[in-house]
Amino acid sequence: MNPSHDSNNIRDRIEIKDPTQLYQIKDEEGKTIEFDKANGRQLFNHYRHSMTNYDQVLDSVHTEQGYVTGKQQKKAVTGAAEQILEIYRDEHIKVIQDSQKKGQILKNLMTKAGVGTASALSNLLDTWSSQIKDIAKLENSQRTLQVWNDTYRVQRELVKKVLIDEGVSNEVIKKVNDIYSTRSVNKAIEMGSDLFNLEKSEILKLVKSAIRYGKSV
Repeated sequence: MNPSHDSNNIRDRIEIKDPTQLYQIKDEEGKTIEFDKANGRQLFNHYRHSMTNYDQVLDSVHTEQGYVTGKQQKKAVTGAAEQILEIYRDEHIKVIQDSQKKGQILKNLMTKAGVGTASALSNLLDTWSSQIKDIAKLENSQRTLQVWNDTYRVQRELVKKVLIDEGVSNEVIKKVNDIYSTRSVNKAIEMGSDLFNLEKSEILKLVKSAIRYGKSV
């Protein structure tokens, strides 16, 4: 017998050629089989023929010596099984490590939250989620208000500049500045009626109209 084809050598020559086939199970006709529905024989036949170089090694033996003994084929099967089990082991280790990591994270969260069960933690997180959404809405409102305040300040300064450039009297400019300076809505309306010679009700309608327009923009 060719020394290169002794049983142990054949066993050692078997190696993984395509690990991506681990979950893409196919039968002998090439039809896909759901992983959770495939039986042990279907899984092993797929793995040794698709994942390993099992067929190539036996073909090489047959080409060189003209035949393959039962012992040689058995060793090739054993080598394929060993290689496949190593892939399964590595996958299983990943699953265990991932599970342990998630379990530790969950345990830490439960400890920090002061709850004793995953269900209680879930309920607490739901509550926090609702509160976070409320906070986000408030922050959004505050940002919107800040934008309006910034816009108002810019508009105020631009109005003052236009009044000066247009040669408006200092008396009128002072009245406008007074309106901008007051924090009282009622007082601003009184100043507006004096400045424009309008009734307070008309000024109020003007203010309401401006507010509605601002909201729609």
